[in-house]
Amino acid sequence: MANAVSQPEFGRRLRGLRVARGLSQRDLAAGVVSPSYVSLLESGARVPTLEVALQIARALGVPLTNLVEQADVAAGEPSRASADRLVRELLARSAADHGDLAAAADRFDHAYREARDAGMVLAALQYGLALDEIFTLKADYERRYRLGVELAGLATAIGAPELMIKVDTERASAARDTGRLAEALECACRALGAIEGTQFFHSAQHVRLLSVTVSVLCETGGSADVPRLIEEMLEVADQIDSPPLSGRAHWTASVAYARIGDERRAVAHIRRASQMLTSPSTPLRDWARFTRSAASALLDAEVDLAETEPFLKGARAAIPAADLPGEVPLLASLEARYALAAGRAEAALELVERVDEGALSGFELVRLLVTKGRALHRTDRPDDAVEQLRRAARLCDELAAYQLAARVWREIDQVRTG
Repeated sequence: MANAVSQPEFGRRLRGLRVARGLSQRDLAAGVVSPSYVSLLESGARVPTLEVALQIARALGVPLTNLVEQADVAAGEPSRASADRLVRELLARSAADHGDLAAAADRFDHAYREARDAGMVLAALQYGLALDEIFTLKADYERRYRLGVELAGLATAIGAPELMIKVDTERASAARDTGRLAEALECACRALGAIEGTQFFHSAQHVRLLSVTVSVLCETGGSADVPRLIEEMLEVADQIDSPPLSGRAHWTASVAYARIGDERRAVAHIRRASQMLTSPSTPLRDWARFTRSAASALLDAEVDLAETEPFLKGARAAIPAADLPGEVPLLASLEARYALAAGRAEAALELVERVDEGALSGFELVRLLVTKGRALHRTDRPDDAVEQLRRAARLCDELAAYQLAARVWREIDQVRTG
């Protein structure tokens, strides 16, 4: 079984049927989805909605069940059972697409545990990766991390390099979001070292892996490698020729350059990302996250607030409409940072006090604490300011973000000396 399977069932069968009919990914995508989305489906990185799956089956000229039958035989599982699993997965995906994240999480979690306990490793991985995506949307970072550890064991049992790369990429992301930066860097570097020669090399998944690696390096202080990896990420994205994918790559680049203090490049990449993502084809959830992230990056880069304000307004409108609970505390923290940058220290302090610190982690929590410390300093409460800045500096030390920690400690000295 381990040698027979190189990627999740639906994606492998989809690619086989497409190639057998002499169709390119662009041919199959025409009138249905984007070519990059077909690539994500074939790699196992995405699961289609029921409507998209039916449209793809019609484009291939096969019944829906034909998209899983051959893979079932290779895995030694009955095709009827696998078809039932696919339908359950599509129902869960539909719940997610309609914003019912709780129902989607319950469906995927049940399906994942059922498949795992039955020894159906490949099906468990499919459900687990889908559940990982739902946990991301729900901002349930700790559960996502624990799931990633479990999925790593399942992927190892199968032995397919693509699956290992996918799981390591998502595990790196989850470890980063829970403050386990050393583990995040280890997983990301392992995946990067294995990707050449696989089906993921120079694919959308390659762009995703480089994006995660760049973000981890920015938080660990490994900024020396960031520009090189950004250029590699943008080059791979350009080769795929997908504006949404390139837009996301420029989005990552903007955040990274803001983090390492390159204001000029940060602003340039935000503008490029905005041009590419300002499209009806960009999902509302992606636009919501992008506008919030762009505003945050511009504040990091300390550009004119007139450049930041349109993105902040966009985030205020899009995040509630997209129903992204994980973005709500991030937006609240952003509002406080914006108020402080605008010279309204008292308002910033009021906004900070409304943010649930427990909903933030890692670098985002550091940002909130620094904002609170600066607001306290500007409202003539230096002792309280030092206390909050110390919390931020110690958290940086825990995260191994030593360069940022050094900057915060210097700021503490400045507060003390008046």
